[in-house]
Amino acid sequence: MKKVLCALMLVLVFTAAASARHKVGVVERLNVTPENFREMTHTIEKGNIVIVANTTERPEFTFYSSMNQMIMALNAGEIDEVLFPEAQAEYFLSLNPDHVIKCMVMMKDAPFLLSFGFSAENKDLCESFSRALAEMKRDGTLVTLYGKYILGANTAVFEESAIADPSRMSQAPVVFRKFDGAREIRIAVTGDMPPIDYIAPDGSAQGFNAAILAEICGRLGLNVKLQNIESGARVAMLTSGRSDAVFWFEHKRGAKDSHDAPEGVILSEPYFQFDTFCHIGRR
Repeated sequence: MKKVLCALMLVLVFTAAASARHKVGVVERLNVTPENFREMTHTIEKGNIVIVANTTERPEFTFYSSMNQMIMALNAGEIDEVLFPEAQAEYFLSLNPDHVIKCMVMMKDAPFLLSFGFSAENKDLCESFSRALAEMKRDGTLVTLYGKYILGANTAVFEESAIADPSRMSQAPVVFRKFDGAREIRIAVTGDMPPIDYIAPDGSAQGFNAAILAEICGRLGLNVKLQNIESGARVAMLTSGRSDAVFWFEHKRGAKDSHDAPEGVILSEPYFQFDTFCHIGRR
């Protein structure tokens, strides 16, 4: 009888733990399902740092088409936490002191990369971007832009209520050069991941991605037209010919289990790597 009661208690404890599993919001990843994402980020705790390893206890991920939708879900109690790259998490927390990092996830040997996506028919433009990015790595421009737009993001003018109104998260606009008679390329951007990228209500582009784009197009002598879209529309914008390029967020390029570009999409050389993510929730 005691063995039966002990077994029953274990079942109840396990069931309670399972039902209390944290629901975590993530901005949508193309070519990756929430199930794929859970497999990529299965973790084991080690203090406040979480490193990639096998475990049966995993968070339940929900994808959102924009950061705004994800934050609204957090405010409404539909999810317990949101998942941000470390650089974005630091910026978000500086605006929202009523939130804290619940844990950190280190994607050991499985980084996420920032690059540009192009339709397969736009191979020449993709190669031009890759060459410009290679030059920017060699001459130190990428490091300089990271320091200015990520590490040096100025949050002093923002109010603590930014989580209720993400449009208040803005920085100094990035200036794009104009070239008379030059080709204009259309760049699709989600614009809601400050300080990585952000489109302000007045339409100005801000943050690290915009600064990278302005530098590339300045070197190539190209004019830029920005198109503000949701994350899930990126492939359709490229393959339909409505955009020439999009900012891309890819996983583990070249690996057998990589989740990078869908059919018909090619990628530039990556220009930034994320390997640490933060789960953020209310205090």
